[in-house]
Amino acid sequence: MEQCTTRYLTPFGGVPKVAGRAWGYWTKGKLDILRLYLDAFTTASKKSPEIVYIDAFAGEPENYDRLTGDPLDGSAKIALSIENPPFSRLRFFETESKAPRLQEALRQGYPDRDFKVLAGDSNQILPLELDSLRRYNWAPTFAFLDPNGTETHWQTLEALAQYKSNKPYKVELFLLFPAPMFMRMLPTSGKSVRTEDKESIDRMFGTTDWFRIYEARLAGHISPSEARSHYLNLMRWRIVESLCYKWAHFIEVKNEQNSPIYYLIFATDHEAGDRIMRSLFAKAAALFPRMREEARTLRHEREMAERGQYSMFDPDTDFLLSPPGPEESFYEYEPPLRPEDGYSFPGL
Repeated sequence: MEQCTTRYLTPFGGVPKVAGRAWGYWTKGKLDILRLYLDAFTTASKKSPEIVYIDAFAGEPENYDRLTGDPLDGSAKIALSIENPPFSRLRFFETESKAPRLQEALRQGYPDRDFKVLAGDSNQILPLELDSLRRYNWAPTFAFLDPNGTETHWQTLEALAQYKSNKPYKVELFLLFPAPMFMRMLPTSGKSVRTEDKESIDRMFGTTDWFRIYEARLAGHISPSEARSHYLNLMRWRIVESLCYKWAHFIEVKNEQNSPIYYLIFATDHEAGDRIMRSLFAKAAALFPRMREEARTLRHEREMAERGQYSMFDPDTDFLLSPPGPEESFYEYEPPLRPEDGYSFPGL
């Protein structure tokens, strides 16, 4: 006989109080992709005596789902949990205020592993740590860059891409690109861009070419969604053309309201990496919409419970659930366009 399962809510549908930082469903999806890829990466590299992992924004030691209260392993714990085979050397970067707690938590859980938590601005200290790892630059190396906004500087991507110069394959990059986030820093009426915001975006792109896209948006020649696409294309084009990666895959990530919040970009020049991430992004393109609807359903249930009302539907059949549209369940790689070809904006 099939066992029944019950989801228990705290009083009034609240989420249990858990130490750490709360994240939406999209973070779980992103970390699931990371976990699956890292497992495939080390498996494909098992003949190498050294496998290196670099995490430019390693985050908090404790994290949880903000709707369910379920704990979420952050990227550092995920990388350390990969076992068959494990990464031989891991380098995590965090701010001065957060690094000590992360170091302590990871050392308690993984006392015998070769890892470091380095405190400070990763854009400044990551290139220095790459120098100390230079004798291992023949080893398969993966870098995860998951900033909260525009914190990743282009010079950091350059340092990672050049780390394995004269070697068959470069460091693989898995990068959060925050186009929808930084567009909120770009007013479209009544105000000018703050100097500090423009400089921040300049550092992220490593060029001022993005400003032409912004000018087209100001002039009304392109919509917000078209501007996002152009910003994404520019970043992917620079990764392919300036950093000489063969592929720069991407997937769009949306919140519960179906609004884009960031893109995930994966850069590789290895055929195996390209093949594996194509498969994972195809699965994510189908799974993310389902996760979004389940999150909306759970939020709706909590709101109903807080009002003393309860749904008669199982979460899998609740009226909020709907199948993803065709555009949300399909993934095919498309190379970036040369920016000059894509920037033929009328009147500019």
